[in-house]
Amino acid sequence: MSTDHSSTPHERVYAWSAALGTATLAVCVLGALAGPVQVPADDHHDHGPGAPVQYFTPPAQPPVKTKPTIAATVPTAVAVPVAVPLAIEPVSALPVTTMPALLPVAAVRAPAAPRAAVPPVNAAAPAIERFAPSLAGEFPEPPYPRWARQQGIQGRLLVLVDVAASGAVQSVAVRESSGQAGLDQHAADWVRLHWSWAPGAPRRYLVPFVFELQ
Repeated sequence: MSTDHSSTPHERVYAWSAALGTATLAVCVLGALAGPVQVPADDHHDHGPGAPVQYFTPPAQPPVKTKPTIAATVPTAVAVPVAVPLAIEPVSALPVTTMPALLPVAAVRAPAAPRAAVPPVNAAAPAIERFAPSLAGEFPEPPYPRWARQQGIQGRLLVLVDVAASGAVQSVAVRESSGQAGLDQHAADWVRLHWSWAPGAPRRYLVPFVFELQ
């Protein structure tokens, strides 16, 4: 007849229970042999005489680090002056160009305007002739001024007369004065207004005038 070594579940449970009970009994016996547990002097718990009390002190836990609360504030922008260094490049020496010498203002002149054509003038003036009443022309004698007669003024003078080619008087100038400006002006004006020569070449005459009271 063969033997079956397999056990049922109920049998295994019974075996485990018996083993556990035996272990518990052994622990209790060992605890009784070892004696009661001494309670520290500073413990004020009173569990009665001979009560085996064992205290368990949990290990100190590290402090929990809490995150700092950040206030939800908007940061204010602060204007911070920033010093910006300026990079100054060295200026290289520039070549100096020699300027031309300036002309003085007096040396700078505007271009001269073209001169108008001047008719040629005879370099040789006609010779001065002595006047004679016999020459061709009209030569009325000047009257004695009334103011000179009343004041008794007398005098002698020479008048230089330039005669044009037409015979008209061109200019009259007093060459020798009578000493009386009134008499000199009277004689010159009379010749310019009343005398004339016959046409011909330009001429020049010295005409004497004498103012004497009778």
